[in-house]
Amino acid sequence: MLNFLLIILTSFTGTIEAEVQVPSFPAIPIVVEETWQIPYALEIQDIAIDWGTGYLIIRSNADGKLFLANPSNCEYQGEVNLPAGSDGFGVAASQGMYYINSSTTSMISYSDGSDSWVEFSNPALTDGAGMDFNDNMFPDLCEAAASSPYQFYYIEPDGSSYVTYGLPGVNGEISGFMGHQVATLDLPYALILTTRFGHEFFFYWYMGSSYTQYGQEPCPVTVSESMGLAWSPDGYVYWSYKGLDDEYYISKLMIPVFGGIEEDPFAEASQTGHLSTAGNPSTGSASIAVNINGTEQIQLEVFDLSGRLVEVLYNGQLSSGVSTFGFSGPPGVYTAYLRHSEEQETLRFILIR
Repeated sequence: MLNFLLIILTSFTGTIEAEVQVPSFPAIPIVVEETWQIPYALEIQDIAIDWGTGYLIIRSNADGKLFLANPSNCEYQGEVNLPAGSDGFGVAASQGMYYINSSTTSMISYSDGSDSWVEFSNPALTDGAGMDFNDNMFPDLCEAAASSPYQFYYIEPDGSSYVTYGLPGVNGEISGFMGHQVATLDLPYALILTTRFGHEFFFYWYMGSSYTQYGQEPCPVTVSESMGLAWSPDGYVYWSYKGLDDEYYISKLMIPVFGGIEEDPFAEASQTGHLSTAGNPSTGSASIAVNINGTEQIQLEVFDLSGRLVEVLYNGQLSSGVSTFGFSGPPGVYTAYLRHSEEQETLRFILIR
């Protein structure tokens, strides 16, 4: 699945040839919905969203604090003091518990929201980058290693054990890291990470026993440093970064990967013609067509960006030929999911005003 590009560098003294593997993946649009400059933080490292309390958590080493913010407008809601001399990058949050890593002590610290912190050994040592709780529904704390070999760890929240997974394709220092669910996969584990100075987003999904890269996109705006990533319950990604003006920002992003990913993004299944739409994007409503060769039992569902089931368009026997189903909803990114003859197909579509 890789195209090979031969780069030829020519100078007055001769020619140097180098073979570079260039990934070829389906395009993943990244849309910036809103952006905020954070006036109360001198700097921003990683960010997290605590699904239990609803707070956006912002790590600022320069302030020595975790700031709590309202994710709808990033307004200040409170703060927690970091341990004295704290340095590092990551922050993760779940049910009012906050976890951070350190670049000097090889420890992970956690707090119940007070200024009292407890430590345990970090399997990434001092090389820990972004952290997350893999969508806040699983008990494992996740942490990426910033440098090669690029990998991440599922860590028991008390540090008693961990499992390591590789991250193929990464080509620079990892900063932000987040896990999320994919509604239409039987094993719905997926990751998004970003590189601090490479200014790229990398997309992974779990395939049997390892994580496979299925996408790679440049940052949606030009930045000096790409920082933290977090996922909110309504299906948006929050991204922190340092702008070209040396100020720190947080942007709310729409990335259409939560409502479903094809079981194999390189397979031919999505091109069989069983599932199609008349227009994409569609205005106001979408017309979704199902084309089958014989009478079959089918189920046609629509998921929203967060991976929640929005509507079951049809569930039952369907005759041979083309059948059309209408779907209306608010503007956004959706995924139609068709199950038939023990097969499944997905179609991502967009509704606009």
